[in-house]
Amino acid sequence: MGYGLWTKERIVTMRINKSTAYFLGIVLLIMSGIFAISSSSESLSGKTIYGNGEVQKVKLYVQNGRYILEPGVLKKDILVRLEADVSRMPGCSKSIVIPEFGVSKIFSVNGNTVEFMPKKAGKFNIACSMNMYKGSFEVLEPDGSKSEYVQQQASPSAGSCGGSGGCGCGGGV
Repeated sequence: MGYGLWTKERIVTMRINKSTAYFLGIVLLIMSGIFAISSSSESLSGKTIYGNGEVQKVKLYVQNGRYILEPGVLKKDILVRLEADVSRMPGCSKSIVIPEFGVSKIFSVNGNTVEFMPKKAGKFNIACSMNMYKGSFEVLEPDGSKSEYVQQQASPSAGSCGGSGGCGCGGGV
């Protein structure tokens, strides 16, 4: 008499639901494993592989009034993702230009990356938009050889401050 709740149909339904739950759990486990493997693309060389392309990851900050890029040597024809440490970039140093590669970016906490493709090899300049903070980096040929090209520095009067720091943009601080 107390068996009304536990009919054969009810027991079969519970077994199917339990089996289905196990099956779905296994499928989810396998899918998450595949996703984890495919998304772990970091390599030891400082490059990240995305599909068939490579990305050179470069950190940017200011030290002693100069831009520091780590690493400071890149390869031609491989996408560069420049990530700025804005906590180490005072004043106008957050507004960078790399004229040779058409880069112009104002970094912020929420927008601290910019990407560009170095299509030339040689030594190139990076500066703030006011030409107060400066730095340089090298781009090697795809085979790793150096180029003799050196980009000329902009004249000191090219920036709004002329290097004096009197415009309120932070100077070399």
